[in-house]
Formats: sequence, structure tokens, C-alpha cells
Amino acid sequence: MEKSLSAAVVVVGAALGLAFVTRSASVPAAAHQRGGGQATVTPSSAKPVPRTPWDGKPDLTGTWGGPLPATGTPTSEERASSVTALARVYQPWALEKSNALAYLEDPRLHCGPWGFPRYIDGASLAVPRNAFYFLLQIVQAPKETDVLVEYTYAGYRAIPTDGSTHPKTIVPSYFGDSVGHWEGDTLVVDVKGFNGKIWLASGKLGTRPPGDLGGGTITSDALHEVERWRLVDGDTLEYQATIEDPKVLTGSWTTPRYRLRRAPPGAVVHEAVCLDPEDLGVMKAATKEQK
Repeated sequence: MEKSLSAAVVVVGAALGLAFVTRSASVPAAAHQRGGGQATVTPSSAKPVPRTPWDGKPDLTGTWGGPLPATGTPTSEERASSVTALARVYQPWALEKSNALAYLEDPRLHCGPWGFPRYIDGASLAVPRNAFYFLLQIVQAPKETDVLVEYTYAGYRAIPTDGSTHPKTIVPSYFGDSVGHWEGDTLVVDVKGFNGKIWLASGKLGTRPPGDLGGGTITSDALHEVERWRLVDGDTLEYQATIEDPKVLTGSWTTPRYRLRRAPPGAVVHEAVCLDPEDLGVMKAATKEQK
């Protein structure tokens, strides 16, 4: 990163205390304009669900997210209710550990991927921003569906849909190992093989004071997720996940239903990578200003 902050775009999402950095060269000038000017555009009438020519299943292919508000996106009250439900199923020791975490211990401030479902929560935020962030791109093929993400970590998930099962040996990772199958028009994805380093949600557990940015939502390597992806219409993607983690939770937790709008034409997934200690320094400085 250049020593001057002009070499980067630093955007702080006050609603969740977010701070992130991406090189301005990776975001076209048009994207900066779209981020502000089109944030209040009213979506056109619902489009029919596109279908693949090889099996007639809904075609999830496209770029999703961006600054256009998503109809049906969980409200702040729904998010708060979801986090409260999550707190209820944490084992006492895990809840205590989660609430004792400092804000700067968030994995995203240490160059770690957000992981799912937390990334979807970021992608669904209907707040104005100066460019496209938290985009995800889906590429659907006959035997595999790939999901590409950008924020802080330019990564991807390969989801086989050819009847494959999880391998006997899985190398633990932030995104886990995914296998998918179709239940009607819904893509159901089973995910396991996590490294225990991601947080489940943005928000506070328990009764922390208002404005206190501390706390986290820890996981273990026993984390297991079942995701459900479906198209509500041609321009609206719905996501929901059910979470189990017997080392940390006493039962399952189901996320709200997130709905992402199809990004406008020209929106593409860019690099947004935590490159070096100086990048991290800028991120930490931005977050401290919000405290």
C-alpha cells in the first residue's frame, strides 16, 4: 500500500462498525458513481427465474450484492433478534469467551476471510457506500457451482453438485468443504471441515452496553453448516443457513433469510486483499476512530 491514503479507499460502515480497505485501482470510476447515485433506484418488476439448459434448474449465475437495497433484507431488529437467538445456544464457557473478545480481535482485522454465513450478512446491508463491496459472483455449471467473494480476502468456494460426498480427509479451512444437491428449486449445500477461526455473525452476544464494540461469535473445528440458496425471482437471491457446532453450541441456530439483489450491469468482483502490515494498520486506525 502507498504511504498516502489516497492510494486506497477506506470505507467505514457505521451501522456495524465496519472498516475495510481496497485499492482504488481495482474499482472502476463508474463503480464509485453507482455506489451513491443508484442506491435509491427502485427495482424493476420481478423477472422470471432463469433456468439452465442442461437440467432446467434455477440458474444462480451472476453477480450479487452491491449498493442497491435488497427487498426483504433482514431489518436491524431482525438481525438483533437473530443474534439473541444465537446467544441462547452458546455453551456458557463459549458465551463468556465470546463476550470477552476485544473488537480488534475480529478475524477480519487480521487478514482472515469472513466465512459464511457472516459474509452474506455483509453483502445484504442496504446502506449507501461509495463503491461495490461484499459482492459475490456465482458461476453455475452442470456438475459444479462456484461462489467467488471479494471483501478482505479474494476467495472462492467450489460446490460439486454431481452427487459427490465429502472426502474422508478434509484440510481445515475458513470456507470449509462444500457438497451440494438440489431439493426442488433450492440448492442445498452441506459444509464442514472448518478451521475454527471464523465468527458466525456481526453483532454482540448477551447484554453488552450500547455502543460497546467488543464481543465476538466464536466457532470450532466441529462447525457444520447447511445452506439453502434459491432464486425468489430473476433478480433476487435468497440465502439461509442452519448452524451446528457441538463443541461451542448446545443446539442449532438458523440465520435470518437474506435476500441479495442482482448487481447492476458492469459490477464485477475485484481484489480486496489484506496485503501487508501497513494495510492492517490503516484498518485498525479507521476502527479506533469509530470507538
